[in-house]
Parts: sequence; C-alpha cells; structure tokens
Amino acid sequence: MVKNYLRKNRHLRYVNKYLNDIRWDIINTTVSSSATGFNEGTSQHLNALGLLVRKYERRIRLLKF
Repeated sequence: MVKNYLRKNRHLRYVNKYLNDIRWDIINTTVSSSATGFNEGTSQHLNALGLLVRKYERRIRLLKF
C-alpha cells in the first residue's frame, strides 16, 4: 500500500516537472519568435506543445484520485 502511494507520488512529481518544462518551452518559443517572426514550423511546434499541456493536465487530474 505504501509502495503504491510512493510510486504514485513519484510519478505525479515527474508529470508536474515535465509540465513545467513544457510551459517554459512555450514561453521561450513565443518570446524568441516574436523577435524573429512566426512561421509555419513555430505554429506547429506551439500547437503540439499545447496538446501536450492538455494531455498532462488531464493525467494530473486523474492521478489525484
């Protein structure tokens, strides 16, 4: 029981850390693209990162139970 609890908490920490990395990547990409100009590749990259944010926020919601 305790082992499962610790495993779940470790996974929750990992998902939160990964989600924060994704959010910082979105901010850095937006700032650098605003200086150089947006292109199709940047738009696709930001779209993919947005989908990952949705995926991992959904996973965090499911891990709370």
